[in-house]
Amino acid sequence: MVSDWKYAEDTLDKVSRTFALNIRVLGKKLRKPILLAYLYMRMADTIEDDPSLPVEEKIHLLKKFSQALNLGGKYINEFVNSLPQNWKDSEKADRALCYNATIVLPLLSEYSEPVVKAVKNGVDEMCRGMMEFVERQEKRTDNWFTIECEADLDRYCYFVAGLVGNMLTELFCINGKRFNEKRQKKLRELSVSFGLALQLVNIIKDIQEDSLRKVCFIPMDYCRKHGIESVQEFFSPKFSPEKKNLVIGELTKKAKKHLLDAKNYIKNLPRFEYRMRLFCLWPSLMAADNLRVIGDGSIIFEDGKKAKITRKTVKKIIRRSMIFGWSNLWIEREFSTFPLCCV
Repeated sequence: MVSDWKYAEDTLDKVSRTFALNIRVLGKKLRKPILLAYLYMRMADTIEDDPSLPVEEKIHLLKKFSQALNLGGKYINEFVNSLPQNWKDSEKADRALCYNATIVLPLLSEYSEPVVKAVKNGVDEMCRGMMEFVERQEKRTDNWFTIECEADLDRYCYFVAGLVGNMLTELFCINGKRFNEKRQKKLRELSVSFGLALQLVNIIKDIQEDSLRKVCFIPMDYCRKHGIESVQEFFSPKFSPEKKNLVIGELTKKAKKHLLDAKNYIKNLPRFEYRMRLFCLWPSLMAADNLRVIGDGSIIFEDGKKAKITRKTVKKIIRRSMIFGWSNLWIEREFSTFPLCCV
């Protein structure tokens, strides 16, 4: 019989191979609660992102999920019983994960109250944010989900990534050593920006893929600034590639600014908390390298091409950071090899 923890670890491999690789570098005290936090957030995201669920049902399920996480017991069964019946035997690992809430949600109770509070607060806030944006989807009139302005983009990114930076910081401070008041203050100042950096690069990479489901996270203000009046114009193959690239440039400029904050966040982690540093370094350096691949944005609109770094590059980042990741000087030099200063 598969143990509950074995199920959680196996499921992580199925829903995110990248994060499953990354999380293995953490020490025992941090690895499992962060694994659970990721799975819980993935469950919320599965509900929010499902195209077959009506808006009202998404909001209902997100409320039920938040209640199940916070209150446990019978509320977990109520959440599971509220899920679509066809999710029960689904081949999709994220849907199956939701149906197995009775396995993964109680695992959090094995940890101290501060750890439980940090995870629950983060997931609960994410659920509330997702409900807000699900309601916005209902109001769209042209079948597209769009972001109107940069402030809306910041708010969306906060709920799906910025608050993750906050939660990680709390867990680092709880489980780490020599996190004095000054260090904690600095990390908390940069934690949201650290999360936004990774999310913005993912948004840029996935622009074309998101458009297939009529979703666009590029602020329409950016488009209008460069003479593009609608999301349909932006994705039209007949529209000016130069103007599209200028819009992408606005987004990459923003991502670069946050990546510089991510660099400083990592440098403020204690040098001897080597595993924490690697956990944050790997995705941050990969994000910076992805921006190098994206360049002026042209590759995003090229058929059959995906704006992502190679496996060889990933292995190089992991190998070099495992040797030099303790050094702030090396981190500074490594980030300087990417064009992040043009902000």
